Parts: sequence; C-alpha cells; structure tokens
Amino acid sequence: MRSLAGDRKHWIWLAVWVATRALIVAEVGFWATSHPHLEDVDRYQAWSYFLTSEGAFPSGDAWQYPPGAGLLMLLPRLVPSGYGQAFVGLMLVFDLAGLLLLARLARRSGNDTGVWVWLLGMPLLGAFAVLRFDLVPTVLAIGALLVVHRRPRWFGALVGLGAAVKVWPVLLLFGVWDRARLLRSAIVAAAVIAIVFAATAITFGNPAGFLSNGGDRGLQEEAVATIPWQLEQIVSGDPCPREIRFGAWEIAAPTAEAIATVLEWLTLAALAAAAAWWWRRQQRIREGCEWLADAAVSRDFVFTVVLLVVVTSRVLSTQYMLWLLGLAAVVLSGGSARLARPAWVVVGATGLSMATFKSPELTLIRNLALLGATIDAAAAMVSMLRKAQPDPLNPEPRQRALPL
Repeated sequence: MRSLAGDRKHWIWLAVWVATRALIVAEVGFWATSHPHLEDVDRYQAWSYFLTSEGAFPSGDAWQYPPGAGLLMLLPRLVPSGYGQAFVGLMLVFDLAGLLLLARLARRSGNDTGVWVWLLGMPLLGAFAVLRFDLVPTVLAIGALLVVHRRPRWFGALVGLGAAVKVWPVLLLFGVWDRARLLRSAIVAAAVIAIVFAATAITFGNPAGFLSNGGDRGLQEEAVATIPWQLEQIVSGDPCPREIRFGAWEIAAPTAEAIATVLEWLTLAALAAAAAWWWRRQQRIREGCEWLADAAVSRDFVFTVVLLVVVTSRVLSTQYMLWLLGLAAVVLSGGSARLARPAWVVVGATGLSMATFKSPELTLIRNLALLGATIDAAAAMVSMLRKAQPDPLNPEPRQRALPL
C-alpha cells in the first residue's frame, strides 16, 4: 500500500511538471501564430554558427562564459528541428533531470518539499528558465550535492562539468569537509575541467579568453549593492543614471565604480571566511562533533557560500536566481531545519525577480530579501560550529564513512 502511495505521488509530480512546463513553453510562443520570443537563444545560435564557421570562440565583451558553454550551445544544432525548439527541449530535459534528482533526495530524506519548490518555483521565472543555459550547471550542482560524501569521484566530476559551463559550481567543493575526499574530488574536477579546456583549445583556440572579457564590468542595476540607488529612485521618482555595458544596464556614476571595486574585495573576504569555516568544521568533527559531518550540513554550507558570492557580486542577473532556487530546493529536502527559513526567503525572492525590470520597489524588496537570507544563513552556519548538539536534520542515513 505504501508503494502504491509512493507511485501515486510520483505520477502527481509528473503531471504537475507537464502542466507547468507546458505553460512555460506557451509563454515562449511556440504555439502562437507569431514568431516565438527566444531572447538570448538567438544570440546562442549566432555564437554556435561562429564557432563552427570561424573555428574560434566569439570575440568581444559579450562572451564571458567558460568553454563548456560553447560546447553546450552547439548541441541544439545536432537536432533536425529549429535551433530554438531544440534548445528549449534540451533545457526541459535538464529540468526533468533536476526533478528526478530531487525526487531521489526526497526519497532518501523523507522530505519532498524541495521537489515541490522545483515544480512550482521554476514557473515563477516564466520562459526565462528555458531561455538561458543556467539550468545545466544548476542541475549538475543538484546531482553533485546528492552524492556529496558518498561518491567523491562522481561528486568531483559533476562539479568539474558544472564549472566548465559556468564557474560558480566550483564553490561546491566547500561542502567536502574530509581532506582526503576533498583531494580526490578536486583532482577529478580539475581533470574534467582540463579535458574540456584542452578539447576546446584544439578545436576553437584560446578557451580562457572569457576570463578577461568581463573584468571591467561595473555595478549592474539589479545587484544587491544598488539598494541606495533604488531607494533614491523610489523617493525622488527620478530614474537611476545608467548605461548599457557588457550587454546589461549598469549604474553610471563614479560612486558605483568605487562600490564595484569594494565588492570584489568583499567577495574575496566572503571566500576567506568560508575557508575559515571549513577549517573549523573539520576541526570540530575531529573533536567529537560528528553530527557536523552530516551531508545536510554540507548542503547548507554550499547554499550559504553561493548566497554570499551572489550578494557581494557586481552582477545579479535574473538567471542567478535559478542557481539559488535549485540550491534552496536541495536544502529544503536534504539540509537542516535551521536553513529552511533563508531557503524559503530565496524562493520568495525568485517570485519577485521577473518583475524587477519594471519596478524599483520590487527590486528593492527582492534585494533586501536576498541580503536578509544571506545574513540569516551565515549566522546559522556560525551558530552550528558553537553547538554541541545538532539542529534537526533530515533523516538521511549518515554518510561519513561510506565506501567509494
């Protein structure tokens, strides 16, 4: 009877996924008489033609992606249908993979909240979710967090693949507390990244050019650090001084340039603090606080680190909310109860993200919510290190001493 109920739940999940994703595809416009609104997909298509015709990565400031992203943009060209349809179909495949991974995590932990967050949270971003390739590294990150502590080599391979497409999944390595397992995971991740770089270097030339293309980016108008300008715009009614640079609207003011520089140092400080927390965690585990070795703590920590990096970034594009939504879903099914609150705040902030283009008030609320969630999550992680007893954890089997 329990098995039957479980099967019924899975069918409900699948039905909800089909219904919500049909609405997303309808928003793209494939079923309308007019031309579909493909947004950045048209740019990806142009870049894919440049890759094949010129045998080189696109030049210019707009190309700011690791070489794995270029390979990903070539995949839709292998499908006989149009590039736009193939790209959206590919993203839906990864979307479904994310659902299956979260369902696996839910079965292991006994908590399916993350599944529902994925099912119902993704439509909050509308068609945006399938018109960017950020679903790919997000799903790879979900897969990596599913096997953290269990399969170091698989974990490292998924982290490496994610980082080869978009750099941020490399932060997942903070989740491995054991030095031996961390070394194995890091070696595998580095090997995967090296293979992708080597293959693309042979085919398309310099794969590291993206590192310098975005180095001069300023303060993007959606970034959390633009809260003072949003307040000023709400009070005065005058729009912020801005200009398009690097394919996005940036605040055009000397103060913004100074803040952008400060944010770089804040990001480095956040990473240094994360490293200090990691070191103290493994020290506390060796002192006898074995509950800190739980995979739930690792997922909480990774979620917090990514939040810190996003909040201190000069850039906060809407696709960043895809990353945070995926990690929030993981935390809500496979993390500790203490991080549930900031995870839910992130889900709420995701719901505001598509309206931020039209409303400085909603942009302000979204950014304040992200700032509050980050402070809350960071405080929770610091508090964990001081406790002798754990916060309530999802009842997932302990994973500290599992074999490779």
